[in-house]
Amino acid sequence: MRIGIDIDGVILDFERQMNVYAELYDLLVLEKNGVINKNKFSYLDKYDWTLEERQRFTDEYLIKGTLNCGLVPGVKESLEILSKENDIYAITARGLINKETKKYVAKRLMALDIKFDNIHFEVKDKLEKCKSLNIELMIEDNPKICEVLSKNGIKCLYLRDKNSPKLEENEYLIEVNNWGEILRYLINNKDNKKVRGKENE
Repeated sequence: MRIGIDIDGVILDFERQMNVYAELYDLLVLEKNGVINKNKFSYLDKYDWTLEERQRFTDEYLIKGTLNCGLVPGVKESLEILSKENDIYAITARGLINKETKKYVAKRLMALDIKFDNIHFEVKDKLEKCKSLNIELMIEDNPKICEVLSKNGIKCLYLRDKNSPKLEENEYLIEVNNWGEILRYLINNKDNKKVRGKENE
């Protein structure tokens, strides 16, 4: 099977790291309580920051967050198992905000010994990228992307954080909360005709 995997929040625990930095930035640097909606997916949308304050935050913390974040628990062991029978593609928007961060992501993945069949950076439209790569299943933590993919016939495992919105599950959209659940789903469904290993392609 061809599996697409987002990097930030799915492979690298970047979102959690940036959420911590955002809280500290709002509280200690800006010296205010600017939280307007803690349940927004993007840390940039949770606060009443001005465009200048947002830019200062990304300038200071984007690379720092990349270099300091760890792996999402269980991802290394799960990828080692999945890569034996599947083609694994990293599909990420990284590089769209700051092109320089691509090399830091690549450096971090190399240091953590995380390998993919291919990495696709600066992806603006994940639906089109998944179609062009013939991705059969995408593992993603962004709820909006999960909705778009699932509505267009690409099965999506929605790795939902506790503060992210709940989505209605269906044949193409399954909620998971950790890599143990992801691996269980894929192993339990590997004989399904829509979930094919390399030996069946």
